[in-house]
Amino acid sequence: MVQLRATGWKGRSLGLLSILVSSVCAGPDLTLKHEKGRCAIRGQCGKQGFFGSELPCPDNGPAKSPSDDVRKKLVDICGEKWSETDICCEENQLDALQTNLGRASSFINACPACKENFFNLFCTFTCSPNQSLFINVTDTEPKGDKYLVTELDNLVSNEYGSGFFDSCKDVQFGATNGKAMDFIGGGAKNYTQFLKFLGDKKFLGSPFQINFPRPAEADFPEMDPMDDEAYACNTTDKTYQCACLDCGGSCKKLPGVTEIRQCRVGRLPCLSFAVILIYSFFLALLCTAVAGHVAYQKHSKHKNERMRLIQDLEPSDDEDEGDIVHNVGMLDRPTKHYFINTWCDRLFSRLGYICAKFPVMTIMISVLVVVLMSLGWMRFEVETDPVRLWVAPDSAAAQEKAFFDDQFGPFFRAEQVFLVNDTAEGAGPVLSYETLDWWFGVESQIQRLKSFETGVTLDKVCFKPIDDACVVQSVTGYFQGDFANVSPSSWQEDLLACVDNPTMCLPNFQQPLDAHLLFGGVDESVLDAKALVVTWVVKNHPEGTPEVQHAMDFEDELKNYLKMVAEDAKSRGLRLSFNTEISLEQELNKSTNTDAKIVVVSYIIMFLYASLALGSTTLTVRSILRDPANALVQSKFMLGIVGIVIVLMSVSASVGFVFGCWYQGDLDYR
Repeated sequence: MVQLRATGWKGRSLGLLSILVSSVCAGPDLTLKHEKGRCAIRGQCGKQGFFGSELPCPDNGPAKSPSDDVRKKLVDICGEKWSETDICCEENQLDALQTNLGRASSFINACPACKENFFNLFCTFTCSPNQSLFINVTDTEPKGDKYLVTELDNLVSNEYGSGFFDSCKDVQFGATNGKAMDFIGGGAKNYTQFLKFLGDKKFLGSPFQINFPRPAEADFPEMDPMDDEAYACNTTDKTYQCACLDCGGSCKKLPGVTEIRQCRVGRLPCLSFAVILIYSFFLALLCTAVAGHVAYQKHSKHKNERMRLIQDLEPSDDEDEGDIVHNVGMLDRPTKHYFINTWCDRLFSRLGYICAKFPVMTIMISVLVVVLMSLGWMRFEVETDPVRLWVAPDSAAAQEKAFFDDQFGPFFRAEQVFLVNDTAEGAGPVLSYETLDWWFGVESQIQRLKSFETGVTLDKVCFKPIDDACVVQSVTGYFQGDFANVSPSSWQEDLLACVDNPTMCLPNFQQPLDAHLLFGGVDESVLDAKALVVTWVVKNHPEGTPEVQHAMDFEDELKNYLKMVAEDAKSRGLRLSFNTEISLEQELNKSTNTDAKIVVVSYIIMFLYASLALGSTTLTVRSILRDPANALVQSKFMLGIVGIVIVLMSVSASVGFVFGCWYQGDLDYR
């Protein structure tokens, strides 16, 4: 009995010791069980580094029912199908999921099917109660008393992966006039490349490595790939159907073009044959008329010569008789009279006679007519808007623009800067660490600019698509507008990485930057770019509103500041050019003022020409000093003055008549 009791205590001691040893040596809770209702990851256990993102914890426990608040948040993010099921995620994971899905939404909102498939993939990955069936944690890292998931396998069926890719591959992203796949999938050409891009660990991407191996029973026993329904972009379900622009399958098939038999004469179409026939007929008629006219002229000439020979056969003793006969022959020749010439000659002769007979009445009537026609100057308005100045208001382009403005509001105002390196012979690379440092400071100063008239800043007038960030398309956006993010040793590698994958380096306004819009003169790499292009997008409003005036005031202030920056750039070996939305209008005003000076000078020259051309050629300086009054008469001074007055009166009358008909323009109406 004692021996048995001793043996029992010994067994209990060994069991307790084995439990303690196993608890000390226990590793992370990897995905050892693959079955329905069991998780693979859950919650967040910390970061790998100070700047890293939260990583999930390995958890192979059963799925749990969430609280009402967590359930509501999950349904708001992922849809109603999650309203009753257990889940394998916690609230902090849902917050991170919502943030990450929000970043992708701006690229895929245009296609509901693509968006639904994208959201479903990551909602299922994060919260599915059957995680362990398609997720297998393969690597972890200790973090205090916890473990962080650093790598896992995520099985997705070929059908879902292919359908997911097909629904997103043609979606357009309007901000860059390119495809959304270039940003959310790195330009993937098939679904395996697409999934690989989504799962690769990278900065501002997935915080841990997600592998998407092809499902195979031999490689992954006891596991089933995620095989939900992937909505096609051309699905018949109107909730998820995408527009034709984003999905070729949604485009209606046009009826086939039926070949219509054409009328032909030989190999020529009937129309061409008819044109050639008519042209040939009129050409032959013209040739016949010309030949007849030439023949008639020759006949008349020969007839006159025969008449002269007849006269010469009987010479007269009277020397003047032959001349008389010849002159009689000349009288027989027909004299041509043109009705228009005769009518104009009589009309203007009569008009000149009346004006000379009644000079006072003529002057008074002329002045009265000019005054009446010049009343149109009351509606005079110089048009400086390039659109209305150069495009007819009833043209198709003007009508389409008016419709766009009515439906969507006026298009944005763009302020642009172009920076070029002038230090090298020809065009040299413009990018350098020192140039970036200087330009970050310039943009920071522009953000703090205040207009002189209304005191508005860029923040008040800029376009903000997301939150409170202005749209500024600049190389600084790759570094979130903060020069502290630019490393002196690795800025070039960081910039190239951002250009290759702009979705990983989003600016503050959360829209990817297209390198083609930021760099000019690129040969092989943006590091060799010959020019930098920076664009500020400003909101536009209907004309005459205070908002437009505020935008114009800021553009004036920006223009004045950029003039000073251009001088600073010159001292650094750079050349800065810029353009604001009101630049063209201001140039038109400047051109109009210059034209006014040219008009004045032209009238002075016209006066001098009239005085010199019509005046006396004997007029000298001595005669002017001896008799100034007579000199004025001889120089036709008053004639020149009156000529200019008549021209000005005609200009005033014509401009007044034109503007009286509600036309607008600049001095080109002269």
